[in-house]
Amino acid sequence: MTDLHCHILPGIDDGAKSIDIALEMIKMQEEQGVNKVMLTPHFKIDEMTYQDFIQKRKESQQLLFSREEYKQSSITFKTGSEVYFSLKLLELDDLQSLCLEGTDYMLIEFSTKMKPYGIKEALMDLINLGYTPILAHVERYGYFAENPTLLYDLVMGGCLAHINAETLLNNGVRKKTAMKYLKWDLVHFLCSDSHSCEHRIPNIKEGYDVLRKEFGEEYVQWLISNSEKVFDGKEIDLSVVKKPKKFLNFWI
Repeated sequence: MTDLHCHILPGIDDGAKSIDIALEMIKMQEEQGVNKVMLTPHFKIDEMTYQDFIQKRKESQQLLFSREEYKQSSITFKTGSEVYFSLKLLELDDLQSLCLEGTDYMLIEFSTKMKPYGIKEALMDLINLGYTPILAHVERYGYFAENPTLLYDLVMGGCLAHINAETLLNNGVRKKTAMKYLKWDLVHFLCSDSHSCEHRIPNIKEGYDVLRKEFGEEYVQWLISNSEKVFDGKEIDLSVVKKPKKFLNFWI
């Protein structure tokens, strides 16, 4: 299995706070049956310059990659970033370094509090530049849940989307939202978005187990294959998207 979104790199964001925690998270990924991991630390252009982020990411990589436990891991690692959406991104000269390593896929997250200005236009600009946005944990954005046709329009325009495994392990509003997105084929990947060994842990296997019971093995294998293809820089097999419809004030 492949995990395209996690915060294992130590000391760079709100993920692993130390090298020891990072190494323990790697063990947990192995126990989950994960053999490919994309390391995706947060990048917020309003809080850190692009140059500072690249340097800190490099330093964190070197710290992790120098450890013998890392070298002995059965996992293949690549490095990318989780890019916080901002219109300022389009002003950067080197967007490629923010993409998932060896690919033109860019993992992008939004504010969970309010719908950012210019989402559609900016993401279409990125696509026109040759990049494919992967929208992180789409079940977390209330403005998508209130009007899922916004997510539908983005997917139809060329964006891809993922949900977090943790969402599926909690019987709450976000799980219900995620299940609707899955049924509408608006989701292409399952990721752990793991941050530590105690909270928001590597748990992608348990997430797939939930989906296996709900949608069957063939669907799970499609999601797994999608993640593997993105890791290798290949195009995924797209499904036929269903447009959400509103009936008696409910999205169906």
